[in-house]
Amino acid sequence: MNNNPPKIMLSFFRWYCNPEYREEIEGDLLEKYDHYSKIYGRKKAGFLFSKEVILLFRPSIIRLKNKSINMTLQNRRLTYILAGAAILLCIPFIAMKFTNEVNWNFFDFLVAGILLFGTGLVLEIILRRIKTKRSKIILSVILFLILFLIWAELAVGIFGSPIAGN
Repeated sequence: MNNNPPKIMLSFFRWYCNPEYREEIEGDLLEKYDHYSKIYGRKKAGFLFSKEVILLFRPSIIRLKNKSINMTLQNRRLTYILAGAAILLCIPFIAMKFTNEVNWNFFDFLVAGILLFGTGLVLEIILRRIKTKRSKIILSVILFLILFLIWAELAVGIFGSPIAGN
């Protein structure tokens, strides 16, 4: 009698499980399968084995590739930066609903979105590529200063350049 668990689920477990834990956990799973097959039979034991493998699929035992945690943190930071830019774009949109003093059209939102998302992406590049903390701070301050000056020029024309619209 062939008393082996479902191969596809065992292969799935071996694929996702961290090698440090694999032998011990796999042994426990196989012992449970043997126990279940004696009590319930092969078919139900296979179902229960599959259920156990799926329930074990969680971050604490998933195999990690090199730098995957660092990449996750970087991607989370990028998500926060882009979400912040989107929230900033919502402020004038909501203000337009309550007052006539804010009067933006599609082009205004487009330019503001390009400025905010572009600044966010450049900031992320600075934070990922630049090694020293001091250089990161200096470049980030310069980036935000440039953003502020362009935004002020577009808003009120402090330099009187052609991009101000007047």
